[in-house]
Amino acid sequence: MKVITCISFHGTGSGAVDDFLKEFDNCVSARSNIESRFLQDPDGVSDLEYNLVDNPNRLNSGYAIKRFKQFAKDYNHTYKIIFGEKWLEYSNRYADSLVTAKYPGYWHGDLVLLKPLTRYIYLGRRVFNKCLPKKFRKPRYYNYFPNMDYYHSYLTREEFLEKTQAYVENLCGLINPENREFVILDQLVATSNIARYIPYVKDLKVIVVDRDPRDLYINQMRNGDHVLPRDPKVFAKVYRDQRRMIGTISEDLPVLQLKFEDMIYDYDNTTKKVIDFVGEDESHHINPRKVFIPEVSKKNTRMWLTYPEYKDAAEYLAEELKEFTYDYSGKLL
Repeated sequence: MKVITCISFHGTGSGAVDDFLKEFDNCVSARSNIESRFLQDPDGVSDLEYNLVDNPNRLNSGYAIKRFKQFAKDYNHTYKIIFGEKWLEYSNRYADSLVTAKYPGYWHGDLVLLKPLTRYIYLGRRVFNKCLPKKFRKPRYYNYFPNMDYYHSYLTREEFLEKTQAYVENLCGLINPENREFVILDQLVATSNIARYIPYVKDLKVIVVDRDPRDLYINQMRNGDHVLPRDPKVFAKVYRDQRRMIGTISEDLPVLQLKFEDMIYDYDNTTKKVIDFVGEDESHHINPRKVFIPEVSKKNTRMWLTYPEYKDAAEYLAEELKEFTYDYSGKLL
């Protein structure tokens, strides 16, 4: 199956493309709009690759696998909504497949993952041991947890990627029991270093959606957003830095960059780009303008006209980030 992910810089409108693709009868998406971030988040797949392949280490590698298992458990409720009840089972199976040897043991990093009560008991036993007369003390490397397992991993990049691709394929199969041609996962990869994530999926197309900074700022101010800055000067710095992080995307990568506004004001040309890029057939577009409705999304553009209280901030951003503002000339509905 082919995987499509629409990604953004937070609130920049990638959902417009998600909604457009939902109008095709050979596309399937998760039951929820929750972001599928398990490749990019801390302790996710990318961190596994770093600790197992890029920088394998006798201590860090096994610990990274345990942290991934903890990540899968901590976010079980979230990912069950996306992939169903088998998310944790498949994730643990994947993590176990990365272990090339297992034996009784641990290092101090493993103790961080213990339940608080167990950790406190362990620390108490160590303190008690140090208070004993020297001849009664346990040795420095005494095994306080004889049932704990130590993970060893040594994989080539090819082996790691093969196991990872199979893992992602299995997860996609959970939301695609009818075996449709395309699976849509929101925010599967990060906008920075896109090339790192592409090998994790057998057949992946990435669509990056950006948005006029003025509308992004006003929208987040109105919604009480807790991710982006509220000070226009700090907002401008963060906005620019995030675009620098994406850098230059190689033409041979399966990546398409779009403007949210073009999905509205240049609908025909932009949606044609999407269709051609992902390899869709227009005959499958059975519900045009039923999920993504440009006339409705239009209200999320040029918001400084609707909310004049943000006029000063919009003017500042228009000057400070002029290369990112959208040119509305001749494109108004």
